[in-house]
Amino acid sequence: MKKMTTKFSAITLSLLITCLMTACFMGPTPLTPEQQSAKIDASISNGGYSAVLNYDIESITETWQHDDQGIQITMMTPVVPGNYPLIIYLPGLGESSETGKLWREAWAKAGYSVFSVQPKSLGDALKGTPKVAPPKSSSWFSKDYDNSAAQKDVRNNDLRYLGHQYFSQDQLSKRINHVLWAYAQLKQRNQSRLGLFARADLSRLVIAGYDIGAQTTAAMIGETYDITLPSTADFKPLAAILLSPAVDMALGDITTRYQNISLPLLAVTGAEDDDPSAISTPFARTAIWEYSPPGDKCLLVLKKGSHQLLSGNNFSQNQDPNSNQDSSEATESNKQSHFTNQYGGGGSNGRSRNGSHGDNAGIGMMSRDKDRSKVNGNQDYAQVAAVYSVSSAFLDHICKKDNVARSWLSNKANVWLNKSATLKLK
Repeated sequence: MKKMTTKFSAITLSLLITCLMTACFMGPTPLTPEQQSAKIDASISNGGYSAVLNYDIESITETWQHDDQGIQITMMTPVVPGNYPLIIYLPGLGESSETGKLWREAWAKAGYSVFSVQPKSLGDALKGTPKVAPPKSSSWFSKDYDNSAAQKDVRNNDLRYLGHQYFSQDQLSKRINHVLWAYAQLKQRNQSRLGLFARADLSRLVIAGYDIGAQTTAAMIGETYDITLPSTADFKPLAAILLSPAVDMALGDITTRYQNISLPLLAVTGAEDDDPSAISTPFARTAIWEYSPPGDKCLLVLKKGSHQLLSGNNFSQNQDPNSNQDSSEATESNKQSHFTNQYGGGGSNGRSRNGSHGDNAGIGMMSRDKDRSKVNGNQDYAQVAAVYSVSSAFLDHICKKDNVARSWLSNKANVWLNKSATLKLK
């Protein structure tokens, strides 16, 4: 009996050690949607900005053909029929039209129709680049990943080569043509009152972009280049939002490049906003705000905001933050995410301006890279909340002439942002 007890104890101890080692490699258990929603609620309810209503939403994704190229589009709108201001959203390099979900959902639930456009060639641009597993991930031991220093160098070199190739001026012209064509198709469907497209109010148009989508957006609203870009005379947005603005210092004098940007503008960046393509630096990204003429120009700088956080994707805590995913990986990540539930209820039971909200939960938390592993996770939630509040207030101010939103931006935003971010206006 004594020998059996000793043997049992040894087995128990072995299992305990195995569990502890597994826990160390796996990292902390991801928070539930309810826990994450509560953290963001806590930030917004303490002085942040919320839209009056919080709509239930729906979306469709299709692939349209243009010049022998597939153009993936995702249309997201409130469920209730109506005319909602239109936001055209342009994703980053290696992303599908279904990415940027955190921002797109927040805007749609605040009463906007969001039309996301991404050529398949951009969505598939990073396929085939080596995969590097994040630290302390369950994928750490996977045969699909190679974490050697040499493999990481190969990946970084690939990303920089591809990035400079896709961010080129010639490629920019092609992207603008694709956006203008997709917008024309949207207008036709809107005029024919087809499905979700009928709910877009084309007279109140805003264009937004992240990463390479931000480069396209800036060019379409007036950034100058050495080459002649496609005419955007018939494309007349009221304002623009740039998430991680692309400022290529190699193109020349930045002090004159943005002088033609007269539209209201919200630029969002962060102290850690280094893109894997090495196109811009956190310091350079503010140039588009600094050198564009005054007039409803806003600059939100997140104190700990990374390039990956600004993508607005529902990545789990162990997702590799050092690179954009290709479209298939991003879609799978969204399917497996712990954080994909809708945020808030619908109609007037949704969140109000004072931060009260419905009972449904679920907001995705951005992953943290190895250089930020010691940063308090609350900082990530505060920064996601900052993007929600500032972008929603900016949109309501411009598209809905909301005086409460304007007053919040001018008088209350920086008090609320406190140590998580700063907002500059001119």
